[in-house]
Amino acid sequence: MIPRPLPHPLLYPRPRPLLRARTAAQALTLGLCLTLATCLMPTGSGAKEASAEKHVTVLGRNWVVAPAEQAPGLYRAVRLNTELQPNRPPALLSARQAVRAFRKATGCNANLDSLYRDITGAYFATLICPRK
Repeated sequence: MIPRPLPHPLLYPRPRPLLRARTAAQALTLGLCLTLATCLMPTGSGAKEASAEKHVTVLGRNWVVAPAEQAPGLYRAVRLNTELQPNRPPALLSARQAVRAFRKATGCNANLDSLYRDITGAYFATLICPRK
């Protein structure tokens, strides 16, 4: 057998095992620190979020009205179906129930031009509040 010539060391530098292990340990330590930092950071007042959510009853149906996270000034109304009857007839059109739920929970009227429903069945609208 003819021995092969070794590659030139400047063209193919070999990684040093100690350096590779140290950078892996540093990467794991950095990942752990970032994970702990994000877990410990305050995301908001739990009492404020709980108080912003209001439960109202419209025509015998229970609704939850709360500010939406998507944009400031946007509110969300979700009907609670506690009886788990997905195909029951509504007492009134659900859009009208949502408008009444907005009014009952906040005292403001829903802007009908901004009212929309997403795929989950939640209604979103901006509110028009009377000046006092």
